[in-house]
Amino acid sequence: MSTSTDVNELVHEWVDAYNQQDFDRFGAVLTDDVVYTCGAFQLAFTGRDAFVDHIREYAGAVPDRTLTLKRVIAEGDAIAIETDFAGTSSGAHPALPPAGQPVTATFCTILHLRGGRIASQTDYLGGQ
Repeated sequence: MSTSTDVNELVHEWVDAYNQQDFDRFGAVLTDDVVYTCGAFQLAFTGRDAFVDHIREYAGAVPDRTLTLKRVIAEGDAIAIETDFAGTSSGAHPALPPAGQPVTATFCTILHLRGGRIASQTDYLGGQ
């Protein structure tokens, strides 16, 4: 990405599409061969469809989830993003709290871009 404006637009589009559960928009910011990893949950996906399917599945587990953007740091084609995640468990996922209980976390997300889209996303999970 060439400018901080481009980076901010991409990051805001990524967060807004996630929060609005607009899976087509979310997928549009990803490359076809995007790689996603989150070691804390032992998750790894390759490909836009696999990643979007995971986001769709998680939307059912925490239907009111929101990411709150806290910080964006960019250099070249790498972006570091700090977000807070908050929502309420539907009880649909065994690794999450029972239905009605809060789900909160802080994430540091590292994005690598190619051609103005996200080619890889690595999430690091922290407490809150």
